[in-house]
Amino acid sequence: MLGPMYARSRPLPTRPRRPAWHWLLPAALVLGGGWGAWHWANRPQNLPAQPAALARTPSQDWADLRAFGPRPVSAGGHDRALDWLAAQFRALGYPVTWEPVTLERPFDRGGTLKVGSLSVPAAALYGSRGGEQEGRLVRLPAGATTEQMEARGLRGQIALTTCREWDGDEVTWTELVERATRAGALGLVLVQDCGTRQVRRVPATPLPLVQVSAADGRRVLPLAGQQAQLTSNVEVRKVTGRNLIAARVGAKPEVLFGAHLDSVNGSPGANDNASGVLAVLEAAREAAGTPLAGRAWFVLFDAEEDGLVGSRTFVDAHRYPLRQTRAMLNLDMVGVAAEPLGVAADAELLPLAKQVRPGIRVFEDESTQRRETFGRSMNVGGSSDQVPFIAWGVRTVFIHRGLDDNYHAASDNTLSPALVREAGAFAVKLAQAALAAPWMPDEPCEGFKSEGC
Repeated sequence: MLGPMYARSRPLPTRPRRPAWHWLLPAALVLGGGWGAWHWANRPQNLPAQPAALARTPSQDWADLRAFGPRPVSAGGHDRALDWLAAQFRALGYPVTWEPVTLERPFDRGGTLKVGSLSVPAAALYGSRGGEQEGRLVRLPAGATTEQMEARGLRGQIALTTCREWDGDEVTWTELVERATRAGALGLVLVQDCGTRQVRRVPATPLPLVQVSAADGRRVLPLAGQQAQLTSNVEVRKVTGRNLIAARVGAKPEVLFGAHLDSVNGSPGANDNASGVLAVLEAAREAAGTPLAGRAWFVLFDAEEDGLVGSRTFVDAHRYPLRQTRAMLNLDMVGVAAEPLGVAADAELLPLAKQVRPGIRVFEDESTQRRETFGRSMNVGGSSDQVPFIAWGVRTVFIHRGLDDNYHAASDNTLSPALVREAGAFAVKLAQAALAAPWMPDEPCEGFKSEGC
């Protein structure tokens, strides 16, 4: 018998510890299976179009959309309108995806114009960044050139003019500001005496660019030549909008119907551009249940009024699928008969537009004047959402009825549902013609290494 002095000095052998993979593998399989089941349950699915959605009319759509009020990015009505539109597309059987659109917007915080003992409130012109300056008020005549402004002694002073004097001159506020800036102006005061008060964008110069009411203007104008103090307070904030993309699962953007959904500040944006939005919705309704639905994207762009921000964001994000796009159809201001329905179209698509609608009005748009470089269009101008597509070599058709008297104004509150339906039907027929016509896609990136290729 062993005594205590011979006690065991090491533990008895034990069962080896199980390798980590013995329990990690089953756990991974369970987690992977759960994720796969969740992903399968939540995958995008095509749903049948609801009969009530198919039976709706542009008149009913406008009655609902107008209730949201003005739709500039960051306004409450803007987001409510977007959510309502998403519900309409889903009811037609189109899954909806969102695309963030980030930008900076200026918000007027008030200002003043002081001349001697007179002080009147001043509001920043849309797009300006505000500032504070002192100088003599220099009266500008209608249509004054930069040289004429300089001759009047504008350098180092503050320009004073009226809306009515420039309204019929086909000179944009941007051109007015650029002329005054080149002439050395330290600021600009515009008397808003036009019959229709329009929101017109101006360059973001670091100078006070303001407007005063017609009543206050009548008190200011006789004081031209006197020293003035001009203050404009503007807050620039980063805001986020959303592009809405409605498309059947697996659909490629062989044709793309587009319109911008935002409006300028303070405007219900009936013609500009609820009319285009409702025409796209009408096109989606007409296409539902047909082969066109599987070959089209319906896109509502945000922040068009802030410089085509939404459409530029979209094109940057979807360059590869856009190689398959035979036609981008942009509908902008199609609900008021300022002029007959017209198109500014790519040279290859214009014959199709004339075939679909004989005698259609053809107009020139700055975006149609382009220069090709390696399959891409350079130096493209224009003021609507077809422009970024043209710059990337996509064939476009700008569908438009011209500028009406309420353009960019608070009085832009009416549209014709019949004209909206007509524009949507024309866009559908043109899309079908583009899909039926022979087409060879461009390959602008072949042989070149550059962004997006």
